[in-house]
Order: sequence, then C-alpha cells, then structure tokens
Amino acid sequence: MKKATAVKLAAALAVALEVWTVPSGPLRLALVLATIVATVGFFAYVVVSPRAQFLVPSVWQLPSSDPNAIAFTFDDGPDPQWTPRVLDLLALHGARATFFVVGQRAAEHPDLVRRIVAEGHAIGSHTYGHSHGFHFSSARRMRSEIVAGVEAVTAIAGVRPTLFRPPQGLRTPMLRDALRTLDGLVCVTWTERGLDAMGRAASAIVARLERSLRPGAILTLHDGAGLGGTSDRSPTVEALAKLLDLASARGLRCVSLARLTEGA
Repeated sequence: MKKATAVKLAAALAVALEVWTVPSGPLRLALVLATIVATVGFFAYVVVSPRAQFLVPSVWQLPSSDPNAIAFTFDDGPDPQWTPRVLDLLALHGARATFFVVGQRAAEHPDLVRRIVAEGHAIGSHTYGHSHGFHFSSARRMRSEIVAGVEAVTAIAGVRPTLFRPPQGLRTPMLRDALRTLDGLVCVTWTERGLDAMGRAASAIVARLERSLRPGAILTLHDGAGLGGTSDRSPTVEALAKLLDLASARGLRCVSLARLTEGA
C-alpha cells in the first residue's frame, strides 16, 4: 500500500473513531452521516476512477518517455460493420491503436482479429462475454471469464494478449483477487473516454476528447455495439476522423499500447 493511501485510511479511521466520542444528538448524527458519505465516496472513487490505483494498479496514461505520443483504444469489438471502418480510418492516417476485444466476438469474427494484428495494432482482452453481471461475480468466476477471453484471442491471433481492460473500466475487490492469480496482464483504463456508446453526436464526442488530445493521453472509444447504449457507431467513426486530423495538426503520433507490456 502506498504511504499516501495508508495516511488517508488512518485519518479516515481516526475520524470515524472520534465520531463515537461525541455525545448523542444532532451533531453526532451529522458526523455519522458525513462519515458514511465520505466512506461511500472513497470506495466509489477507487472502483470507478480510471486513475485510482488502490485496488488494481492500472495504466491510465502513456509513459513520459514517449513524447508526442497519444493512444486511441477501442472496446467491445470486433464488429463486422464498424471495426473495418475504424481500421480503414487508422490506415488512412498511418495511425496505430489498441483494440480491447470481447472473446466471444473475436471467435465469431476471427478474420477481423487477424486484420487488427496484421495492420500493426495491439490487441487486448475485454473478457470473454462482457457480461453485465461480471462485476458481481466471485473472484474465481471472474478469473475464468478473463482467462477464457485471453485464450479466445490467443487461439486466433497466435499471440497471447497481455493487455486487459475490465468492462466499464471498473475495478472491484473481486477483480483484484482474480488478477492476483494471473501473471503478465496489464490492466489499462484511460485518460478520457468519449462516452460514444451513449448516443452522443460526433461533435459532442470530439468536444469531450479534444481537451485531452495531448501527449501521453489514452483515449477510449467503441468499435463494438450491443453491450449497452446505442448500436449505431457512425458518430464514433465520424468523430474519429476529426480527432485523427486534430492529432496530426498538433504533431501527435498515434501509437499502440504494445510498449506497456515490454518486460512485464
């Protein structure tokens, strides 16, 4: 545990203990409620925030040793309608990216997985089925789901993915326990995500990501649909074209996350 985190937990415990020394009454009730809110807020942060490192160490930005680099990542594919369009755009701009694929979809569309790899992009695992109940599973069941996703991609690509992104980027205590038994997997979140699965217009996606279009950023979009949110990814494709133009104008190189696993 990092020293700063230990200090925060100790302070929180001290405050919680102090609350019970206050005589019963409105002040004590207010302090109890404030402690509960702070505790819930803390655990919400460590589970949801892409930058939180408390439960599962995660990469949310590129290493500073790679100046002027930026990374686009895509979740929930491969999709026969949208993934080829995303790949065409990346090829047009000479850009490299990272695809966190769902194992079951990879098995259904192996040619797309092979194309992703053949065109120089990195490929990571996004579990096998992207179940909505994944985060409520036991650590053992989570481990099986993760392993199945990794093995599905390995069987097609011939290379074992070492990058992993949990659904919605959430990291729970069960996921921490599941990953402890798996060697060589790097958990990746993001600097910013486009929220393109929520039916946003292309202009809104660009506006959300443009402010994070800077060296070191890891940006997340979706090339797959049908796992929550809208099924139309045409705004994503339109936004990606504009973002790639902006990245080029700013002198940014679009790289894959392959380097994150060097020496892992």
